Amino acid sequence: MTQRIGAKPTVTASHLFQQMCRRFEGASPTLGEVAQFAGPQASALLLLLLTLPEALPLPVAGMSTILAIPLIFVSVRMIRYGGEIQLPVWLCQRTIPVRLFQGVAARLVTLLRHLERVSRPRWHGMVDATRSIGAACLVLAFVIALPIPFGNLLPALCIVGIAVGMLQRDGIIVAVSLAAGGFVVAGLSTALVLAGGAALSAVDNLGT
Repeated sequence: MTQRIGAKPTVTASHLFQQMCRRFEGASPTLGEVAQFAGPQASALLLLLLTLPEALPLPVAGMSTILAIPLIFVSVRMIRYGGEIQLPVWLCQRTIPVRLFQGVAARLVTLLRHLERVSRPRWHGMVDATRSIGAACLVLAFVIALPIPFGNLLPALCIVGIAVGMLQRDGIIVAVSLAAGGFVVAGLSTALVLAGGAALSAVDNLGT
């Protein structure tokens, strides 16, 4: 079973996040409640919430494990359904810890307001390419889930940029964040290959 998300007018990212914090103040909302609240901006808002603990980073223990799986599934749903995201019931019932809201509210709203001064709706075709964005976020989500020390910060920042660009309808922010994500994935892949090669060489040297 899936839950279809309804529609709401577009608002700025900071205003939407402030509304959400007031709506769920002192509570641990489910992903379904957040998605229903955000309406057509559900995909972007869920991406933002699920990557913020890694991007800031926040002093909330165990967030990578808690949020990695929902982030992957949200990305998959974006690929499958495009702009009108549908979440399975079990994912809709997944709660977001109240500490997440308490930890990000003030800093995030301030950051978004600064960004909104230079951001404006543009390059709508880039923003509307939801399936392609979902595919990129899926790759970045897998990188975030990997047990690489400090390896989750940069891909999380890229997804945050993508989400903010989607909320602001700013295709330039989305494009820059996608490009940065490509460089991050390429860089981490190269580093892992080099590290693996060095480890194999060390093992060979020990055997001779």
